[in-house]
Amino acid sequence: MKQLRFLFLLILMSPQVFAASDFAIPEPADLYLVEEPLLLKAIADAKAAVQRSPDVADMWGALGHVYLSHGWEAPAIPCYRQASRLAPTEFKWSYFLGRLTQQEPEDAVKHLKRAIALNSEYAPAHLYLASALRTLGRFDEAQQHLARAKHLQPNNPFSELWLGEIALVKQQIKLARTHLELALRLNPQQSEAHALMAQVAIALREPGLAKQHAEAARQPSQYTELKDPLWWEVLRAGVTAPLYAERGRRYLSAGNYSGAVAEFAQLISHAQKDVELWLDYGIALLHTERYSEAVAALESASTLLRSDADIQKEKKQEEIDYLAAQVYYYLGQIYYETGRTEAAIHTCQKALQRSENLLPKSNTSGGQHNSHYFTLFSNVHANLAMVYTDTNQLDEAITEYRKALELLPTKPSLHRDIARVYWKQRRYTEAEPHYKRVVQNDPTATQAVYRLGLIALANGRYTQAVSELEKVIELDPKHTQAYGALGIAYQKLRDLPAAIRALEKVLQLDPGNKNALQILDQIHKSK
Repeated sequence: MKQLRFLFLLILMSPQVFAASDFAIPEPADLYLVEEPLLLKAIADAKAAVQRSPDVADMWGALGHVYLSHGWEAPAIPCYRQASRLAPTEFKWSYFLGRLTQQEPEDAVKHLKRAIALNSEYAPAHLYLASALRTLGRFDEAQQHLARAKHLQPNNPFSELWLGEIALVKQQIKLARTHLELALRLNPQQSEAHALMAQVAIALREPGLAKQHAEAARQPSQYTELKDPLWWEVLRAGVTAPLYAERGRRYLSAGNYSGAVAEFAQLISHAQKDVELWLDYGIALLHTERYSEAVAALESASTLLRSDADIQKEKKQEEIDYLAAQVYYYLGQIYYETGRTEAAIHTCQKALQRSENLLPKSNTSGGQHNSHYFTLFSNVHANLAMVYTDTNQLDEAITEYRKALELLPTKPSLHRDIARVYWKQRRYTEAEPHYKRVVQNDPTATQAVYRLGLIALANGRYTQAVSELEKVIELDPKHTQAYGALGIAYQKLRDLPAAIRALEKVLQLDPGNKNALQILDQIHKSK
């Protein structure tokens, strides 16, 4: 009897049947310093949910999310660990443990390998595993996971960078250069890649290139954000102002404008002095067509920039000018959308006044923010051009499009739009190079190809016209006008059978077409 009782006690104490309710609920060490009611309530609610359902992994995970989203990694780890014990086949709990234990790379490797065994298709897991393996000096394994992450998520900002770093460590200089050039193509302002490229250039005895990359490496690094849906799940648990703002900006960058409005609205009040927040809120409202509210938000930002003493002290004049220019740019968009032409022109011109302090004399000049300035002011010029086009001030529109192209000479939409204005003015020769740039960027741009065919036809370049018009027909087999123009081109080349075939196709698509009938009649009479 005593043996049975002893065995029963051993079973009760066995880890396999140890109750989750016996696991202490962790808390941040500095929780007593927290005064924000929303955060205190979120923690209390998440803890209460764990107490009610201590054997449910999601309850522990939700508490971990609350802690982690507010910067408390230490108490989040045991929450995820408990969730992993309760749901050992759930990928995300092992993944979060791997993310949070990067400072203990052997633990991170263990957790992330378990996660990848459950789901090998999640690119961020391979990246974080590669990071831990790099720390441990296990470069060959790290390379395998970086290659896998690159395959799963080709534009992620870390695969090429870390592959380049490992190649450099292994003294594979040319391979390092290849990876780092690709990394910089994805992230031109990635300081770490520039620093590594400087080392590569030194190894290849290219001092000029080394100096160039060393100078670029001194600038703050900017990354394309890693796509990590599970991390978004963590961020949604946040209830403090910075997290509402971060979520709003993520929604804004993803084009979820109603979601952005909902997040920013939580922070908006008459006491709000965050200019960037007012600006982002106004942009989100603009894109949800809540124009009057958008104007009010942008005007609040403008007022703060003009008159708030704290902002004048905290921000450099360059920052103030850039923010003010953005405010005027978006106000101009709203006025354009709502038909207030004069107001749109006025606010765009006010935006451009700020460019004097921001833009260098040449768009090849250096500067940390120049690319942002070029983009903004090019967009302002393009907005002005649209207003002038709509009001039939076509010469003014051309002038503004030219200024926009000086700042962003490779932007396809600018070439398309200026070509349309030239076409409207019947300045076909000037339109032609811009249509060529459009087609170079998008060979399926049917209208641009068609107009290139017509320009060639009008200028007596009949063979070229045939080539362009045949492309149009490949893209759109029912393009009646292209068949008609093709018929004329063949007629000019004296290929009458081909001309007849093209014109008969016009009549199949548009029976009774007078132009086609007239040209066919001319051809038959000339035989």
